[in-house]
Amino acid sequence: MSGKFRVAVVGTGRVGALWETNPPTGETHAGAFFIHPDCELVAGANRGRKRLEEFGQRFGVHALYQDYHEMLQKEKPDIVCVATHPSLHADIVEAAVLNGAKGIFCEKPMALDLADCDRIINACKTNGVLLSVNHSRRWDPTFLNARELVRQGAIGELVSMYGVCQGAKPSPGWQSEFEGPLLHDATHLFDLMRMFAGDIQWVVATALRRKRTQYPVEDDSSAILHFQNGVTAVSLVNELTDYMRFEIEIQGTSGVMLLGYDRFQISHSRLDAFEAAREDAPEIEWQLLDWEGFPRIPTEPVFALGARELVAALHGKGTITSTGEDGRASMEIIMAICESQRRGNIPVQLPLPSGPSSLVALAQDQGWSSVT
Repeated sequence: MSGKFRVAVVGTGRVGALWETNPPTGETHAGAFFIHPDCELVAGANRGRKRLEEFGQRFGVHALYQDYHEMLQKEKPDIVCVATHPSLHADIVEAAVLNGAKGIFCEKPMALDLADCDRIINACKTNGVLLSVNHSRRWDPTFLNARELVRQGAIGELVSMYGVCQGAKPSPGWQSEFEGPLLHDATHLFDLMRMFAGDIQWVVATALRRKRTQYPVEDDSSAILHFQNGVTAVSLVNELTDYMRFEIEIQGTSGVMLLGYDRFQISHSRLDAFEAAREDAPEIEWQLLDWEGFPRIPTEPVFALGARELVAALHGKGTITSTGEDGRASMEIIMAICESQRRGNIPVQLPLPSGPSSLVALAQDQGWSSVT
């Protein structure tokens, strides 16, 4: 392709543009493509005028629209960033594809149900459009290094994982129908688990509303996940704490990795012997863990890495590592958690059919929401 890729952003709020640094370094959808030398940020769409004008001023963009359909029809962008609430993603992607988009950079969660995930995937596949879903740790070199070390046996054979995602929902000024902590941040946790262990066979879980927040969504969920390769995982996801915590512990036969926001550690087992109190007792050997810092690899913002990967793939150099199928799989786990709760906390086998949303059904069953 000659010239630069024309990029447009739908949703110029927080992750779309608002959290960008000054000058931009690639901390948002808009910023990531703004700094890419092969791209030109040409347009933005947002329902609220205030955020739209802030976007235009920050990035020097003059084509500003409150109707994304109008923007797509007039601007014909090559790349469309979708950074709205998830219920709108499928409609936006289909409209972008119909107006000639070549690449889609879609915010997580991919949608609110599997049917919309399939709409997004099918629209892109049918029209030869590249689709990248923002599960950002798939581009983070520290997490990629950790995955490679696990594959190489650095902590022995993978046995199990434990993931924690707490206090991750934004301030009361932000909310989206049905989007509690499972959808808002635990999508990253489940995607990470799949990065390390592959596809899931079944899930047994709870998804409860303890009503400690004002949102009409679940605020507490615990799950056991069984992977096709025999690995098991436990997730603890809630909005019950004053603090934010996101960590995944990867347990092997001879060591453990701990990866989080600001905690990166690895341990290896060592023998520790002691003599029991009785003279005739044999020496006992314990396997203990020696912890050390896990290398945090310096990098540019992960949004910038994701944008670079998509642009390279559009040039025919490389592939997408956070695909639509990956985005759907993360959503499928959340649907299975909700379905397990609906069925009385029994195991739910995967794959799930692309039918009505278990999340919506659970909210209606429990009286969380009146949406039909």
